[in-house]
Amino acid sequence: MFNALLLSAALSVGQTGTAPPPASDQDLVVVEETTSAPAPAADQILVPVAAFAAAPSPAPATQLPEPVQISAPLLPPPAPPAAAPAAAAAPSAPPPRWLLMKELQGTWPGGLLDSERMQVTGWIQGSFTGSTTDDNNLPEAWNYRANQALMQQAWVRVARSVVTSGTTEPTYGFQSDWIFGTDYKFTLARGVFNRQLVDNNGFPDTYGVDPVQFYGEAYYPTIARGLDVKVGRFYAPWGVESIEAVSTPFLSHSYTFDNAPPFTFTGVLGTLTLTPVWTVQAGVVAGEDIILFNTSDTPTFVGTVQWTQPSGGRNVVKLATVLNSDDYDVGGAFNNYDVVDVVWTHTFNPVLVSNVEAIYGWEKNIPDQPAPDGSTIHIGKADWAGLAQYLQYTLSARLTAQARAELFYDPQGVRTSALNIPDAPTFVTDTKGLYEALTLGLAFTPRVNKSIIIRPEVRYDYNDESKAFDGHHSLLTASTDLIVRW
Repeated sequence: MFNALLLSAALSVGQTGTAPPPASDQDLVVVEETTSAPAPAADQILVPVAAFAAAPSPAPATQLPEPVQISAPLLPPPAPPAAAPAAAAAPSAPPPRWLLMKELQGTWPGGLLDSERMQVTGWIQGSFTGSTTDDNNLPEAWNYRANQALMQQAWVRVARSVVTSGTTEPTYGFQSDWIFGTDYKFTLARGVFNRQLVDNNGFPDTYGVDPVQFYGEAYYPTIARGLDVKVGRFYAPWGVESIEAVSTPFLSHSYTFDNAPPFTFTGVLGTLTLTPVWTVQAGVVAGEDIILFNTSDTPTFVGTVQWTQPSGGRNVVKLATVLNSDDYDVGGAFNNYDVVDVVWTHTFNPVLVSNVEAIYGWEKNIPDQPAPDGSTIHIGKADWAGLAQYLQYTLSARLTAQARAELFYDPQGVRTSALNIPDAPTFVTDTKGLYEALTLGLAFTPRVNKSIIIRPEVRYDYNDESKAFDGHHSLLTASTDLIVRW
């Protein structure tokens, strides 16, 4: 009996229809759409025949049935779903905390600063530059002392930040930056603490102070994509390099940064983000590197336009200009010049970045200058141009390799001779011509948070036309600095 039942079950399974073949273009029929949300652009829907029921006796694969077509009325596309409410913007990322703010965290002073969006920060930068010259490296500036240790910057910053996201209300802040060290000679503006430049028996003090930035700031998030307004003294709003040791790639600076544009302006500057792609800046200031209400100040326009490539921002191009009378102020012995600058940043990949900066400047009505041989040099109008290429390769989270190649043309020697520092043992008098410079360096941070930065570099400079480097056509330097952020 058991064998009979087993045989019957096997025969029953064998008589079951085989599984239908995979749906093909001919296995589709058109059915009337009944759902309340039809596909937006179709009045007929094709579905597999097998989706309804299996035929009692499926046709052989060679005799597939013709598709049955059933007309369906053309229905209007469904209304789009209601947009979900936009998520609140994330608050602005807090600025990094260095040693002082970390120590104050959890204390009453620290809580007071945090409640007011304020920080007190800074750094100390010391350097040493070995040189093929005996006395100074001019017209290579900043680390201009040859074979001598310098404390270039002891920086103090007190700032109250504005809020740039997560709110529709305007916010207000300020920033005050002070330099103590040898770098003050290069950044000091006309009209502020200028007594230091003659205190040392008519020469500048080796170490001095400069209130390099002091401004009030307002941010209006609902004007376009955000409007930022600064009133006071602030940096020139463009360039690859910076006055700040922690924000510039090398210990030494390029001729393009040293000589072509101004370092700071005093006045009002607005920055308007039109779209994620376009940002514009415009300002009215007192002139280049001068404080308001000085006898040599002159109305000056500052403007920039920045384009950021959509979808990742691999390319960023910024065009900047400074426009005023471009007339040398003979009575005040002060330069008023115009410049046009372009900076192009290209990100090859997450570890390799290129920056290119090109600048052209001009000034007229420059008075005659005495030549080294006692004759008179007639200048009248001067112009200058610079081109600097930077490459930055990130080797690890703590080590970055960098290169800078530069050409700077100063045909009258007006811009490079302006860097003569009277406390240097010798003076630079013949500086015209084309400067060529190559700098190779590393930036090493022993700590991942970059509170300590060490930047060794090797640099070679050459000027075929003039013996600008302490009586030589060329200059070779090997330098390093140590920066400690607090």
